[in-house]
Amino acid sequence: MNEIQQRLMDLAKVHDIRGMRRVDLKELVGCEYPSQITHHLNQLLKRGDLVSKEGRYVPSLRTKAGFYTVPVMGEADCGEATKFADGRVVDNIIVSPSIVKNKDISKVYALIARGDSMNKADIDGSTIENGDFVLVEKTESYEPKPNEIIVSIIGGLANIKRFQRESDRIVLKPDSMRDDYFPIFIDASDDFAVEGRVVGVIKKPL
Repeated sequence: MNEIQQRLMDLAKVHDIRGMRRVDLKELVGCEYPSQITHHLNQLLKRGDLVSKEGRYVPSLRTKAGFYTVPVMGEADCGEATKFADGRVVDNIIVSPSIVKNKDISKVYALIARGDSMNKADIDGSTIENGDFVLVEKTESYEPKPNEIIVSIIGGLANIKRFQRESDRIVLKPDSMRDDYFPIFIDASDDFAVEGRVVGVIKKPL
């Protein structure tokens, strides 16, 4: 990454450079021609250093080694919903590009799974066990597919279950080796939202 591109990256952290005029950007970063700004932006986008998010160009979460930084947004229950979802980043994990391949990394975050009610669920060959990092792709206005594994927010509490919609209700089903877990039945009047779909599992360190 050259000096001009680094200046564009630094600007993108605090300004909406996608909405700025090229003639203004060239003055800010020291280019001679506006066409040079277009060239450098295209290079940053092509390499993935900048990504388009919500109509803006923002720096990607990729590290210098080509890995990605994924924020850990707390914990989520695989049993009864008891973990508060307050939207705070509590930690970060560094993951290989192969783990998040074909995923919108700008929408991916991690939760720490608590409980064992989903320990039969298969996500690309990995089960969800207590202490594992569950990768979630945040969704908006998303209707999950039948039996899809999702993260939902029930009364402000995060929960991981299989999704099933019935005529007048939603059923969140466990997928466990144990037989003493029961579905959660959601009525239309309940404080419920689909937060995202589970797209991967990183096993907890031994």
